[in-house]
Amino acid sequence: MALRVGVIGLGIMGGAFAANLVKGGFQVTGYDPVKPKVNALVKAGGKAGKSAADVARKSDVVITSLTSPAILDAVVSGKDGILAGARKGLIVMETSTLGIEDKERARVALAAKGVSLMDSPVSGAGKQALVGEITIMVSGTKKDFNTVKPILPAFTMLQYHVGPFGDGMKLKMLINMLISVHGAAFAEAITLARASGIDLDVFGEVLKKSAGNSRVIEYRGPLMLADEYADPKVKTADLTVMIKDNNLIEDYAKGNNAPVPVFQASMFSAYAAVAQGFGQEDPGVVTRVYEQMAGIPRKKRAPAKRKK
Repeated sequence: MALRVGVIGLGIMGGAFAANLVKGGFQVTGYDPVKPKVNALVKAGGKAGKSAADVARKSDVVITSLTSPAILDAVVSGKDGILAGARKGLIVMETSTLGIEDKERARVALAAKGVSLMDSPVSGAGKQALVGEITIMVSGTKKDFNTVKPILPAFTMLQYHVGPFGDGMKLKMLINMLISVHGAAFAEAITLARASGIDLDVFGEVLKKSAGNSRVIEYRGPLMLADEYADPKVKTADLTVMIKDNNLIEDYAKGNNAPVPVFQASMFSAYAAVAQGFGQEDPGVVTRVYEQMAGIPRKKRAPAKRKK
């Protein structure tokens, strides 16, 4: 029998996971406190869960995609959390980008009721998640990985069992560290291209097949070349989310006494862009900081309104 899948957190990533699992033929029950997100899943063929506990009762595997440690705590241990509806043998795949200590706290709480938690972050942006072109790095026991393995191709392109619990997040942070560096380096290159009179369309075309290209440039580069970061149809993430992730990476490096000066240098432009009101725009907006420093800003755009 096919595994019944639950998804808690139906935002950009979780919503994509759920929709693709439905397309893959799985019975999917989803929950999110924002009703339109649940309605979107139902319209796609999934089922609405009344709470995290309800999703747990109706699932063999639950995928969580959340935005903060506090929300993870509530989803796991709250009044209507997973523990309230879980049974022994349930497997939870925690895909969020959160601190390992936060996930470990959830793992211990769930284990007390015979529920397994697998640290399972993903690599890829929202647009890639929509079409299932993301990588998942599952950490935990090999037995649990083999149990959930049948559902993974429905919403991911590459699937890895990477080791014991927590190794998934370590790999996720290493990848995000490079994403930050690649983004800042491309912003510098765009600025130098403009300062020296190189046409950006020509630059972008020549770069495609060059050794200087990267996957970050492939999916975020077009926004940076076009100076378009606010359109929800094209942006890959919010800058504030990248900063949240980068703070985790900095703590990870400090905890292991590892020097990361290039990564730390890539962060200054992100903080500067947030200070200018661009926190809800794509991380590629750091290009504007470099262009301002060079004295060649492009046409003025109103900053995105800060969320209250």
